[in-house]
Amino acid sequence: MSEGNSFGGQLVRQHDDNDRYTFLRISSKERTSGNPYDFDARFGNDIKLDNITEIHLMQASIPNIGNNVSADIGNNVFTYTGTVSGPQQVVFTDAFYTTTQIINRLESEINLAIAPSTISVAQNATTGKITFTVTGAETITYSNTGLNFTLGFTESIGPIGAVSAQALPTLNGSTLFYIHSTNMSNNNTLLLSAGSNIEDVNGAFTIPISVPFGVYQNYTGNENLDRIVFGKTGRSLRSMRITLRTNGGRLFTELTDNFEMVLVLKVMYN
Repeated sequence: MSEGNSFGGQLVRQHDDNDRYTFLRISSKERTSGNPYDFDARFGNDIKLDNITEIHLMQASIPNIGNNVSADIGNNVFTYTGTVSGPQQVVFTDAFYTTTQIINRLESEINLAIAPSTISVAQNATTGKITFTVTGAETITYSNTGLNFTLGFTESIGPIGAVSAQALPTLNGSTLFYIHSTNMSNNNTLLLSAGSNIEDVNGAFTIPISVPFGVYQNYTGNENLDRIVFGKTGRSLRSMRITLRTNGGRLFTELTDNFEMVLVLKVMYN
């Protein structure tokens, strides 16, 4: 800590010079109220928390258990219309699916719907795109909404016997976690909406996901970037509301008490 006299005779302290700090460990399982992805955490009556000037995210541990197909995401239904069989849909339970699992399910259910015609659904080994090949009298029109879009149908197409989706499937699931907390940062807790669609999202802290499904994302914060500065006046933080969101601002409702989110914060105080 460095202090010096200005020409006006006042003591000057830079926020980077403050060496008074404590650590807060926040666990979704040790919450005061709420649910694992949207909860209140209270830290007692420690007076050090009455004048917090900065917060640094030191560590975060969050399980990458997000669904890649779900009603919340809006991609759990595959729709098509046969010239013989009429409008059809295949509904998937919310889960994380591999491309092969989806292909096998679609091929099985579409074959039942269009019999005696048959269909083969596969992923092209060269292009990576999903192909649908019908044998028989049936032809099919494929929509570009829901699971169809996720599988690469960027435009509606048909009626047709054989077709490849226009783009590659996007089944990677969540790629970002957003830690929202109005206590920590009103301005950095952003959900920019147009109607019912969230067009932009920001958080007090943003954590990239770089691990496979089912693995904990352990993140070490950058002390220069993953910080919030309140300034000289400080802020009381005896409690916090923590909300976990993922891509598109969607609440990360997959986080249950079978798993645990842990945040370690370094809080600077006057």
